[in-house]
Amino acid sequence: MDDWLEVARRLPVGRKARLTHDCGEGKVVIASHNEQGYSAYCFRCGNLGFEGKGYQTLEELNRIAELNAQANKVHSVDLPNDYTLDIPAEQSRWLLKAGISVYRAAKCGIGWSPSLSRVIIPLFDDRGELLYWQGRAVLRGQTPKYINPPVSKQELLYWCKPEKADLSRVVVTEDILSAIRVGRHLPAASILGTKLSTKQAGQLSAYDRVEFWLDPDDAGREGAQKGCRTLNLATHARQVDSEHDPKNHSDREIREILGLTPNHRYSLCQ
Repeated sequence: MDDWLEVARRLPVGRKARLTHDCGEGKVVIASHNEQGYSAYCFRCGNLGFEGKGYQTLEELNRIAELNAQANKVHSVDLPNDYTLDIPAEQSRWLLKAGISVYRAAKCGIGWSPSLSRVIIPLFDDRGELLYWQGRAVLRGQTPKYINPPVSKQELLYWCKPEKADLSRVVVTEDILSAIRVGRHLPAASILGTKLSTKQAGQLSAYDRVEFWLDPDDAGREGAQKGCRTLNLATHARQVDSEHDPKNHSDREIREILGLTPNHRYSLCQ
């Protein structure tokens, strides 16, 4: 039997995982992690348990309400006035869970806004000009999960490439952190969602091989299938399947899933 609580604690907020149970064969248990806590349900036995995250004080709840109201007032592509690369230790845990160190986050320009209480993920062009940014919620009850300026994402790609990379192969991811993780091994580009635009496809078609590694849910699988159909008109495209989002796999697992052999070496970007 899998330890459902241990697995649930490792899941990102809002995600689920299928597990085995000692009541019989097969992965019949759904372990979940949401804002309230961790739970598991067996399709043969019923509920297996729930562990809450504890109560929030009235002051904490009021602060969350203020932050949620403020999240609807983001209208500028400029970074928040209090943007800083100094991310508090507690909030940096979200990045560490995705395998991104504080040092690497700073190299990518990932920072923190105290007024928004969000991790800030900017997207710059080759000249260092800011094009877009995301603000990721890290507090329980904070909504929406991401905020961003009202900029069309259809022309944007978040690139992360290792040193000495060529145009032979690129991996397309759904989110930026996954692109950063995969980009340690192969050129990677986040399409900032699941839908590939015509302009994004034009940029990616320069590569000999395009591999769509989106999140393993219905939207991700559908987006990968449509992306492959589009890119196969101009180059060779395929879909990569995995149990978790790319960012939630170890570097060893990423290399195994992408079929990188010990002789297939890139200089890893730091």
